[in-house]
Amino acid sequence: MSTFPNWQEYVVAQRRPNSGCIPTGYEMLLRAANVKGIDFSTVQEDFDFDKNLQNNDFPKNNFELVANAINERYSHVHFRVDVFSKGAGLDKLHFVENSINHQQLVLISLNMQPVLKQPGWHIMPVVDMDKESLLLVYSAQKINEIMFVQLIKLPKAEFVRVHEQFDGGNDVAYLEE
Repeated sequence: MSTFPNWQEYVVAQRRPNSGCIPTGYEMLLRAANVKGIDFSTVQEDFDFDKNLQNNDFPKNNFELVANAINERYSHVHFRVDVFSKGAGLDKLHFVENSINHQQLVLISLNMQPVLKQPGWHIMPVVDMDKESLLLVYSAQKINEIMFVQLIKLPKAEFVRVHEQFDGGNDVAYLEE
């Protein structure tokens, strides 16, 4: 089963490697849903509130802030953010699986320390799954018109374990129909 048999067509490069995974993820959701009237040439810059952060600044980007700003500019676009508390890791997994089964792209927030030994969290779209794992778009970079995509095949059990045992990464975001 695939969320989008041609999901590669919707992958976009994150233009700033150290900020902007949320607006990049939202751009991918908008492209996949073929939402009209969006200026895709500036989405990442317009809605990345962390693009000018200095070393000691506290990050501003979060699912809701970026979603609300997009909705203010594009009133026909509505994202939904659902938060899953500790103890609800299986519920979060079932939600993601259900979204994939209904061919709806979903963004997840994931604590990267236990996954890739990197500090912080990363926002990634889930683009596919099999019985045992989820397929996440970790990053994409366009070089000479060729899109290079890094994927993470994350075991579903690890997805639930990270949710239950590590801080943050409790929410998911998706485009409301």
